[in-house]
Amino acid sequence: MIKKYYLTLGLMVCSVLLFSCSDDDSNYTEIPTPEISPVTVNLSQVPYSKLSDYHFFNGLLKNQSPSLDVLPYEPASSLFSDYAHKKRFVWMPKNKQAIYNGDDNTLEFPIGAVLIKTFYYDNVLPNNTQKIIETRLLIRKEDGWKAYDYIWNEAQTEANLDTVEQGVFIPVEWSENGIPKSTTYKIPSQTECVTCHKINPNQEENGEITIPIGVKPQNLNLAFDYGNETVNQLAKWKSVGYLDPNSPTPTNTTINWTNINEPLEKRVRSYIDINCGHCHRTGGHCDYVDLRLNYSNTNLSTFGVCMTPLFSIPNGPYVINGGNADQSEMIQRISSTEESLMMPYIGRTLVHEEGVALITSWINSLPECR
Repeated sequence: MIKKYYLTLGLMVCSVLLFSCSDDDSNYTEIPTPEISPVTVNLSQVPYSKLSDYHFFNGLLKNQSPSLDVLPYEPASSLFSDYAHKKRFVWMPKNKQAIYNGDDNTLEFPIGAVLIKTFYYDNVLPNNTQKIIETRLLIRKEDGWKAYDYIWNEAQTEANLDTVEQGVFIPVEWSENGIPKSTTYKIPSQTECVTCHKINPNQEENGEITIPIGVKPQNLNLAFDYGNETVNQLAKWKSVGYLDPNSPTPTNTTINWTNINEPLEKRVRSYIDINCGHCHRTGGHCDYVDLRLNYSNTNLSTFGVCMTPLFSIPNGPYVINGGNADQSEMIQRISSTEESLMMPYIGRTLVHEEGVALITSWINSLPECR
Protein backbone atom coordinates (compact mmCIF):
# COMPACT_ATOMS: atom_id res chain seq x y z
CA MET A 1 0.00 0.00 0.00
CA ILE A 2 2.80 2.37 0.96
CA LYS A 3 4.67 1.49 -2.27
CA LYS A 4 1.57 2.33 -4.32
CA TYR A 5 1.24 5.65 -2.48
CA TYR A 6 4.81 6.68 -3.21
CA LEU A 7 4.51 5.53 -6.80
CA THR A 8 1.37 7.61 -7.28
CA LEU A 9 3.01 10.60 -5.59
CA GLY A 10 6.07 10.29 -7.82
CA LEU A 11 3.94 10.20 -10.96
CA MET A 12 2.10 13.33 -9.82
CA VAL A 13 5.37 15.20 -9.20
CA CYS A 14 6.68 14.20 -12.63
CA SER A 15 3.44 15.35 -14.24
CA VAL A 16 3.66 18.73 -12.51
CA LEU A 17 7.28 19.12 -13.58
CA LEU A 18 6.46 18.06 -17.12
CA PHE A 19 3.63 20.54 -17.50
CA SER A 20 5.69 23.20 -15.78
CA CYS A 21 8.52 22.70 -18.26
CA SER A 22 6.01 22.74 -21.11
CA ASP A 23 4.62 26.07 -19.90
CA ASP A 24 8.14 27.50 -19.58
CA ASP A 25 8.94 26.43 -23.13
CA SER A 26 5.87 28.14 -24.55
CA ASN A 27 6.78 31.43 -22.84
CA TYR A 28 10.47 31.22 -23.63
CA THR A 29 11.87 34.18 -25.59
CA GLU A 30 15.11 33.63 -27.44
CA ILE A 31 17.66 36.39 -26.88
CA PRO A 32 19.28 37.22 -30.24
CA THR A 33 23.05 37.14 -30.46
CA PRO A 34 24.36 40.71 -30.88
CA GLU A 35 25.62 41.39 -34.39
CA ILE A 36 29.34 42.06 -34.46
CA SER A 37 30.96 44.38 -36.98
CA PRO A 38 33.51 42.59 -39.20
CA VAL A 39 35.67 45.72 -39.52
CA THR A 40 39.32 45.12 -38.67
CA VAL A 41 41.60 48.08 -37.94
CA ASN A 42 44.69 47.08 -35.98
CA LEU A 43 46.69 50.28 -35.61
CA SER A 44 49.94 48.35 -35.19
CA GLN A 45 49.40 46.60 -38.54
CA VAL A 46 47.74 49.14 -40.82
CA PRO A 47 47.99 49.99 -43.62
CA TYR A 48 46.94 46.59 -44.91
CA SER A 49 48.01 45.59 -48.41
CA LYS A 50 44.43 45.31 -49.72
CA LEU A 51 41.30 47.37 -49.12
CA SER A 52 39.28 44.21 -48.52
CA ASP A 53 41.46 43.37 -45.51
CA TYR A 54 39.65 46.05 -43.49
CA HIS A 55 36.19 44.50 -44.14
CA PHE A 56 34.59 47.93 -44.49
CA PHE A 57 32.13 46.60 -47.06
CA ASN A 58 29.73 43.67 -47.40
CA GLY A 59 29.46 41.57 -50.55
CA LEU A 60 31.24 42.66 -53.71
CA LEU A 61 33.82 45.29 -52.84
CA LYS A 62 32.91 47.47 -55.82
CA ASN A 63 29.32 47.80 -54.60
CA GLN A 64 30.56 49.74 -51.56
CA SER A 65 27.81 48.36 -49.33
CA PRO A 66 28.93 49.42 -45.84
CA SER A 67 29.43 46.86 -43.09
CA LEU A 68 27.88 47.25 -39.65
CA ASP A 69 29.10 50.47 -37.96
CA VAL A 70 30.46 51.90 -41.24
CA LEU A 71 28.38 55.04 -41.73
CA PRO A 72 28.03 56.87 -45.08
CA TYR A 73 28.09 60.65 -45.08
CA GLU A 74 28.19 63.57 -47.50
CA PRO A 75 29.18 67.23 -47.10
CA ALA A 76 26.80 69.93 -48.33
CA SER A 77 29.15 70.77 -51.22
CA SER A 78 31.89 68.66 -52.72
CA LEU A 79 35.45 69.45 -53.77
CA PHE A 80 35.82 69.40 -57.56
CA SER A 81 38.06 66.51 -58.66
CA ASP A 82 37.86 66.45 -62.46
CA TYR A 83 34.17 65.52 -62.30
CA ALA A 84 34.84 62.33 -60.34
CA HIS A 85 32.01 61.18 -58.08
CA LYS A 86 32.70 60.26 -54.46
CA LYS A 87 31.37 57.95 -51.78
CA ARG A 88 32.34 58.73 -48.21
CA PHE A 89 32.17 56.65 -45.04
CA VAL A 90 33.28 56.91 -41.42
CA TRP A 91 34.08 54.17 -38.93
CA MET A 92 35.04 54.47 -35.26
CA PRO A 93 36.05 51.93 -32.61
CA LYS A 94 33.38 50.76 -30.19
CA ASN A 95 32.36 53.33 -27.56
CA LYS A 96 34.43 56.10 -29.17
CA GLN A 97 33.04 59.37 -30.48
CA ALA A 98 34.06 62.60 -32.18
CA ILE A 99 34.05 65.91 -30.31
CA TYR A 100 32.64 69.22 -31.58
CA ASN A 101 35.27 71.96 -31.93
CA GLY A 102 33.38 74.79 -33.64
CA ASP A 103 31.12 75.01 -36.68
CA ASP A 104 33.97 75.56 -39.15
CA ASN A 105 36.61 73.33 -37.57
CA THR A 106 37.15 69.67 -38.28
CA LEU A 107 35.58 67.38 -35.68
CA GLU A 108 38.10 65.97 -33.21
CA PHE A 109 38.12 62.23 -33.89
CA PRO A 110 39.19 59.49 -31.48
CA ILE A 111 42.27 57.34 -32.00
CA GLY A 112 41.37 54.48 -34.32
CA ALA A 113 38.79 56.39 -36.38
CA VAL A 114 38.86 55.94 -40.16
CA LEU A 115 37.54 58.18 -42.93
CA ILE A 116 36.97 56.41 -46.25
CA LYS A 117 36.54 58.14 -49.62
CA THR A 118 36.13 56.38 -52.96
CA PHE A 119 36.56 58.21 -56.28
CA TYR A 120 34.77 56.88 -59.36
CA TYR A 121 33.27 57.80 -62.73
CA ASP A 122 29.90 56.83 -64.18
CA ASN A 123 29.21 56.40 -67.89
CA VAL A 124 32.79 55.51 -68.72
CA LEU A 125 33.22 55.03 -72.46
CA PRO A 126 32.76 53.05 -74.61
CA ASN A 127 30.20 50.97 -72.65
CA ASN A 128 28.85 53.57 -70.20
CA THR A 129 30.07 51.56 -67.22
CA GLN A 130 31.20 52.63 -63.77
CA LYS A 131 34.91 52.74 -63.06
CA ILE A 132 36.33 53.11 -59.56
CA ILE A 133 39.74 54.79 -59.56
CA GLU A 134 40.89 54.96 -55.95
CA THR A 135 39.85 54.72 -52.32
CA ARG A 136 41.60 57.01 -49.85
CA LEU A 137 41.80 56.28 -46.14
CA LEU A 138 42.59 58.69 -43.34
CA ILE A 139 43.37 56.72 -40.19
CA ARG A 140 43.67 58.46 -36.82
CA LYS A 141 46.69 56.96 -35.10
CA GLU A 142 48.18 57.91 -31.74
CA ASP A 143 50.58 60.35 -33.40
CA GLY A 144 47.98 61.91 -35.71
CA TRP A 145 46.20 61.31 -39.00
CA LYS A 146 47.86 59.08 -41.61
CA ALA A 147 46.83 58.97 -45.28
CA TYR A 148 46.82 55.81 -47.39
CA ASP A 149 45.69 55.30 -50.98
CA TYR A 150 44.29 52.13 -52.52
CA ILE A 151 44.28 51.84 -56.32
CA TRP A 152 41.57 49.71 -57.95
CA ASN A 153 42.41 47.00 -60.45
CA GLU A 154 40.88 46.88 -63.93
CA ALA A 155 38.58 44.01 -62.94
CA GLN A 156 37.15 46.21 -60.16
CA THR A 157 37.52 43.36 -57.68
CA GLU A 158 40.18 44.77 -55.37
CA ALA A 159 42.10 47.92 -54.47
CA ASN A 160 45.77 47.61 -53.57
CA LEU A 161 47.85 49.87 -51.37
CA ASP A 162 49.92 52.46 -53.22
CA THR A 163 53.36 51.79 -51.76
CA VAL A 164 55.25 54.16 -54.08
CA GLU A 165 53.25 57.29 -53.12
CA GLN A 166 54.62 59.36 -55.99
CA GLY A 167 51.33 59.84 -57.83
CA VAL A 168 49.67 57.69 -60.48
CA PHE A 169 48.14 58.84 -63.79
CA ILE A 170 45.06 57.06 -65.15
CA PRO A 171 43.39 58.04 -68.45
CA VAL A 172 39.60 58.22 -68.30
CA GLU A 173 36.96 58.92 -70.96
CA TRP A 174 33.34 59.33 -69.94
CA SER A 175 30.07 61.05 -70.77
CA GLU A 176 29.08 63.99 -68.55
CA ASN A 177 25.44 64.96 -69.09
CA GLY A 178 25.67 63.59 -72.61
CA ILE A 179 28.91 65.43 -73.39
CA PRO A 180 32.05 63.30 -73.96
CA LYS A 181 34.92 64.26 -71.65
CA SER A 182 38.39 62.90 -71.03
CA THR A 183 41.29 63.49 -68.70
CA THR A 184 44.36 61.88 -67.29
CA TYR A 185 43.20 61.51 -63.71
CA LYS A 186 45.96 61.93 -61.18
CA ILE A 187 46.04 59.99 -57.94
CA PRO A 188 47.97 62.40 -55.72
CA SER A 189 51.35 61.76 -54.21
CA GLN A 190 51.79 61.64 -50.45
CA THR A 191 53.32 65.14 -50.56
CA GLU A 192 50.31 66.50 -52.44
CA CYS A 193 47.92 64.92 -49.95
CA VAL A 194 49.70 66.58 -47.04
CA THR A 195 49.76 69.96 -48.82
CA CYS A 196 45.98 70.21 -48.74
CA HIS A 197 45.40 68.38 -45.46
CA LYS A 198 47.92 70.21 -43.32
CA ILE A 199 47.30 73.05 -40.91
CA ASN A 200 49.42 74.93 -38.43
CA PRO A 201 46.72 76.05 -36.00
CA ASN A 202 49.04 78.09 -33.78
CA GLN A 203 51.42 79.14 -36.59
CA GLU A 204 54.38 77.67 -34.75
CA GLU A 205 57.64 76.34 -36.14
CA ASN A 206 57.21 72.60 -36.81
CA GLY A 207 53.59 72.98 -35.68
CA GLU A 208 51.98 71.48 -38.78
CA ILE A 209 49.52 68.63 -38.35
CA THR A 210 47.44 66.62 -40.83
CA ILE A 211 43.65 66.91 -40.58
CA PRO A 212 40.58 65.89 -42.62
CA ILE A 213 38.96 68.62 -44.72
CA GLY A 214 35.22 68.15 -45.15
CA VAL A 215 34.06 66.68 -41.83
CA LYS A 216 33.07 69.93 -40.15
CA PRO A 217 29.70 70.49 -38.46
CA GLN A 218 28.96 73.32 -40.90
CA ASN A 219 29.23 70.84 -43.80
CA LEU A 220 27.30 67.96 -42.22
CA ASN A 221 24.24 69.81 -40.94
CA LEU A 222 21.88 68.47 -43.59
CA ALA A 223 19.61 65.50 -44.22
CA PHE A 224 21.03 62.29 -45.72
CA ASP A 225 19.20 59.28 -47.14
CA TYR A 226 20.44 56.21 -45.24
CA GLY A 227 18.14 53.83 -47.11
CA ASN A 228 15.85 53.04 -44.18
CA GLU A 229 15.49 56.68 -43.11
CA THR A 230 16.35 60.22 -44.13
CA VAL A 231 17.69 62.20 -41.21
CA ASN A 232 20.07 65.02 -40.34
CA GLN A 233 23.62 63.68 -40.45
CA LEU A 234 24.74 65.23 -37.17
CA ALA A 235 21.66 63.78 -35.45
CA LYS A 236 22.47 60.39 -36.96
CA TRP A 237 26.07 60.53 -35.78
CA LYS A 238 24.81 61.26 -32.27
CA SER A 239 22.26 58.43 -32.35
CA VAL A 240 24.85 55.81 -33.35
CA GLY A 241 27.36 57.11 -30.81
CA TYR A 242 29.78 58.71 -33.28
CA LEU A 243 29.32 62.28 -32.01
CA ASP A 244 29.15 63.73 -28.52
CA PRO A 245 25.39 64.00 -27.83
CA ASN A 246 25.94 67.34 -26.12
CA SER A 247 27.37 68.92 -29.28
CA PRO A 248 25.52 72.13 -30.23
CA THR A 249 23.63 72.55 -33.49
CA PRO A 250 25.73 74.61 -35.94
CA THR A 251 24.58 78.18 -36.45
CA ASN A 252 26.77 78.67 -39.51
CA THR A 253 25.94 76.06 -42.15
CA THR A 254 27.14 75.64 -45.72
CA ILE A 255 24.74 74.63 -48.49
CA ASN A 256 24.77 72.65 -51.71
CA TRP A 257 26.17 75.19 -54.17
CA THR A 258 24.14 73.66 -57.03
CA ASN A 259 20.84 74.60 -55.35
CA ILE A 260 19.60 77.53 -57.45
CA ASN A 261 16.91 78.30 -54.86
CA GLU A 262 19.54 79.46 -52.37
CA PRO A 263 21.04 82.98 -52.34
CA LEU A 264 23.85 83.40 -54.89
CA GLU A 265 26.42 84.62 -52.37
CA LYS A 266 25.76 81.70 -50.02
CA ARG A 267 26.19 79.25 -52.91
CA VAL A 268 29.46 80.91 -53.91
CA ARG A 269 30.84 80.97 -50.38
CA SER A 270 29.96 77.29 -49.91
CA TYR A 271 31.69 76.37 -53.18
CA ILE A 272 34.79 78.43 -52.41
CA ASP A 273 35.02 77.09 -48.86
CA ILE A 274 35.16 73.41 -49.88
CA ASN A 275 37.44 74.05 -52.87
CA CYS A 276 39.76 76.74 -51.56
CA GLY A 277 39.13 77.38 -47.87
CA HIS A 278 41.33 74.58 -46.50
CA CYS A 279 44.46 76.28 -47.90
CA HIS A 280 43.36 79.91 -47.74
CA ARG A 281 42.66 80.07 -44.02
CA THR A 282 44.67 80.89 -40.92
CA GLY A 283 47.28 78.17 -40.55
CA GLY A 284 46.57 76.70 -44.00
CA HIS A 285 49.08 76.07 -46.79
CA CYS A 286 48.49 79.55 -48.26
CA ASP A 287 48.40 81.35 -44.93
CA TYR A 288 51.09 83.77 -46.19
CA VAL A 289 48.45 85.40 -48.42
CA ASP A 290 45.99 87.65 -46.56
CA LEU A 291 43.13 85.83 -48.25
CA ARG A 292 40.69 83.98 -46.04
CA LEU A 293 38.29 81.89 -48.11
CA ASN A 294 36.72 79.83 -45.34
CA TYR A 295 32.93 80.05 -45.08
CA SER A 296 32.93 81.63 -41.63
CA ASN A 297 34.82 84.69 -42.88
CA THR A 298 32.18 87.31 -43.66
CA ASN A 299 34.66 90.14 -44.24
CA LEU A 300 34.54 90.63 -48.01
CA SER A 301 37.80 92.57 -48.07
CA THR A 302 39.74 89.57 -46.72
CA PHE A 303 37.56 87.29 -48.87
CA GLY A 304 39.26 88.90 -51.85
CA VAL A 305 36.83 91.62 -52.91
CA CYS A 306 38.83 94.62 -54.15
CA MET A 307 41.99 93.02 -52.67
CA THR A 308 45.27 93.61 -54.50
CA PRO A 309 46.84 90.23 -55.40
CA LEU A 310 50.11 89.25 -53.76
CA PHE A 311 51.31 87.98 -57.14
CA SER A 312 50.10 90.26 -59.91
CA ILE A 313 48.90 88.73 -63.17
CA PRO A 314 47.83 90.43 -66.43
CA ASN A 315 44.28 91.84 -66.38
CA GLY A 316 43.86 90.99 -62.71
CA PRO A 317 44.14 94.17 -60.62
CA TYR A 318 42.10 92.62 -57.81
CA VAL A 319 41.57 89.11 -56.50
CA ILE A 320 37.84 89.75 -56.94
CA ASN A 321 37.14 92.79 -59.11
CA GLY A 322 33.57 93.73 -58.29
CA GLY A 323 31.42 94.02 -61.41
CA ASN A 324 34.21 92.72 -63.64
CA ALA A 325 34.81 89.00 -63.39
CA ASP A 326 37.03 88.92 -66.48
CA GLN A 327 39.52 91.17 -64.70
CA SER A 328 39.52 89.22 -61.45
CA GLU A 329 42.53 87.14 -60.44
CA MET A 330 40.28 84.46 -58.98
CA ILE A 331 38.47 83.85 -62.28
CA GLN A 332 41.71 83.77 -64.24
CA ARG A 333 43.20 81.19 -61.90
CA ILE A 334 40.21 78.85 -61.64
CA SER A 335 39.75 79.09 -65.44
CA SER A 336 43.32 78.02 -66.15
CA THR A 337 45.03 74.64 -66.45
CA GLU A 338 48.56 76.10 -66.59
CA GLU A 339 50.51 74.78 -63.60
CA SER A 340 52.06 78.18 -62.86
CA LEU A 341 48.69 79.94 -62.81
CA MET A 342 45.87 77.52 -61.95
CA MET A 343 44.11 77.29 -58.61
CA PRO A 344 43.65 74.92 -57.00
CA TYR A 345 46.88 73.59 -58.42
CA ILE A 346 46.39 70.14 -56.85
CA GLY A 347 43.48 67.78 -57.43
CA ARG A 348 42.37 68.81 -60.89
CA THR A 349 43.53 68.87 -64.51
CA LEU A 350 40.28 70.26 -65.96
CA VAL A 351 38.42 73.54 -65.55
CA HIS A 352 35.23 73.22 -63.54
CA GLU A 353 33.03 75.08 -65.98
CA GLU A 354 29.96 75.13 -63.73
CA GLY A 355 31.98 76.47 -60.81
CA VAL A 356 33.54 79.20 -62.94
CA ALA A 357 30.10 80.23 -64.20
CA LEU A 358 28.77 80.43 -60.63
CA ILE A 359 31.58 82.64 -59.34
CA THR A 360 31.56 84.78 -62.50
CA SER A 361 27.87 85.52 -61.98
CA TRP A 362 28.46 86.52 -58.36
CA ILE A 363 31.45 88.77 -59.08
CA ASN A 364 29.56 90.58 -61.83
CA SER A 365 26.74 91.26 -59.35
CA LEU A 366 29.08 93.07 -56.92
CA PRO A 367 29.64 96.85 -56.83
CA GLU A 368 32.66 98.07 -58.78
CA CYS A 369 35.98 98.46 -57.00
CA ARG A 370 37.17 102.08 -56.81
